[in-house]
Amino acid sequence: MTRKKRVLTTVACLALLAGALRWTRPFPAHAQIIDKPKDVVRITLLGTTDTHGHLLAWDDLTNKPVNGGLAKIATLIQQVRASAPNVLLLDSGDTTEGTPMAYYFAEKDTTVPNPEIAAFNALHYDAMAVGNHEFNFGETEMWKAKRESHFPWLAANLKETYTSGVPYIQPYIIKKIAGVRVGIVGFVTPGVPRWEIPSHYRGYTFEPIVDAARRVIPQVRAKCDLLVVIIHSGIDRNPKTGQIFSSDLVGVNENATWELAQEVPGIDVILYGHTHEEMPELTVNGVLLTQAKNWGGSLARVDVALQGTAEKGWHVIAKHSTTIHPTPDTPEDSAIVKLLEPYREKVEKYLDTPLDTNDKALSGSFSRYEPDPLVDLIQRVQLRDAHADVSLATLFIPSVHVAAGTITIRDAFGIYPYENTLYAVEMTGAQLKDALEHAASFFPAWPNASGRPLRLPGYDADAAEGVSYEMDLTQPVGGRIVNLMYHGKPLAADQKLRVAINNYRYTGGGGYSVFQGLPVVYRSHEEVRDLIIDYLEKTKEFPDTADENWRIVPDAARDAIFNQARSLEQRRTTLPTKP
Repeated sequence: MTRKKRVLTTVACLALLAGALRWTRPFPAHAQIIDKPKDVVRITLLGTTDTHGHLLAWDDLTNKPVNGGLAKIATLIQQVRASAPNVLLLDSGDTTEGTPMAYYFAEKDTTVPNPEIAAFNALHYDAMAVGNHEFNFGETEMWKAKRESHFPWLAANLKETYTSGVPYIQPYIIKKIAGVRVGIVGFVTPGVPRWEIPSHYRGYTFEPIVDAARRVIPQVRAKCDLLVVIIHSGIDRNPKTGQIFSSDLVGVNENATWELAQEVPGIDVILYGHTHEEMPELTVNGVLLTQAKNWGGSLARVDVALQGTAEKGWHVIAKHSTTIHPTPDTPEDSAIVKLLEPYREKVEKYLDTPLDTNDKALSGSFSRYEPDPLVDLIQRVQLRDAHADVSLATLFIPSVHVAAGTITIRDAFGIYPYENTLYAVEMTGAQLKDALEHAASFFPAWPNASGRPLRLPGYDADAAEGVSYEMDLTQPVGGRIVNLMYHGKPLAADQKLRVAINNYRYTGGGGYSVFQGLPVVYRSHEEVRDLIIDYLEKTKEFPDTADENWRIVPDAARDAIFNQARSLEQRRTTLPTKP
């Protein structure tokens, strides 16, 4: 071959290689560009996470279209598959809970296949990490969904009494694609026992993720060329500064993905979830990390180039990730829509079931800063069904609006979207004050000396019914609850109380350690939302005014919080009226 031909051949090969890889930036310095395209294989990993039953581009609570959902993501998946030859489709958990459809076919109608799993099967997922919400409906329904899955559920940090069959959850799998052995290891956040009823995870013990990884990753690394982790656990720090966030789960590393990448060698790529915070690309200790947006908000894409041969083995020479977003014009995948249509028809009929009527529209926009009738509805139900003296609750989604007119089951889902059950515990007045002080700790101090925006509380700031009190934000944390009254008198520290809370709070969710270990005198078999539905059906007493039993003081602090809440949430002044 002449020198000119050799140069032309090399240039042509390089052009083919660059076209095949389509990198948006140069290869890392250590990667060797070779002149034989057949010696480089590209593997594309597609990842979803925290879909939470959001299958269609439709919000069942508002009854309006949204730009998200698995059916739109399915269109993006098919587009990638049409252009990339070697694709693996993976999910990082929290799949089977989160919408009325997910609830209905886990609790009300279990005679048909689980709709989320049916959609995953239709899209030919290769593996799914177990999420903490997979345990929400109990083991019977979890195992039903797993039995119906055409792909493995993975969690390497489960110590199980099960060794085979549907209850057994594999730690990892090895898949061979284009001659490359891809090891896929799954992990689940170990916080499940802090959030779930023990019967929902009977037979499973949750090991710290990094401890399990130190044992499992070397085993898998020895068997594969590319090692991918799918994990239902987020990062516990600011990705730019590395500053560690505080955690409510004392003694449990709920979000261990950063530590996993930092401490355990042998991992190439991590697709993570749980925190609902999108991360297109992050490199920690040479490990590539990415997280798709929750609820089908985006699709994570990882492209990995490996050099070598099937005979001599492969090694990674370059990797890159990004997230792909559906647009308002992105169509839903027609096959997925058709598959889900029978499910949707049943759910819509169920959601439109009338319960009661109300004369005026209600908004939960300021329910965390003042007494609110929507929260009072939850409190009344909890007091009634738990035969309690005091109830603690909050509105999980303050953007919920209930229009004037007919109240339906759809409204009940908006007011109480989660699958919590009701507990009553026996506690003292001093312990109740401790719980309220913890709730008050989520509020900002006053006056606001920093001049920065005030820290507004989230759904961990419970309010109480059955007592009256003030929350004085000029006082230090731990001393903010003042004028705490019970039956018109100051609440005695040794007063015995029967207090209604949900199972999430009882197990310490939100940092309420005061409830852990208290005597349980009542627990419901039904979710709190079902109790709300039953209450409205029987009593027809939907509250339209608040009880006004607590308030923030001083007024200047309250006004500042309200002003900031208005600017952040853009409260609507006119609410729609139902037909």
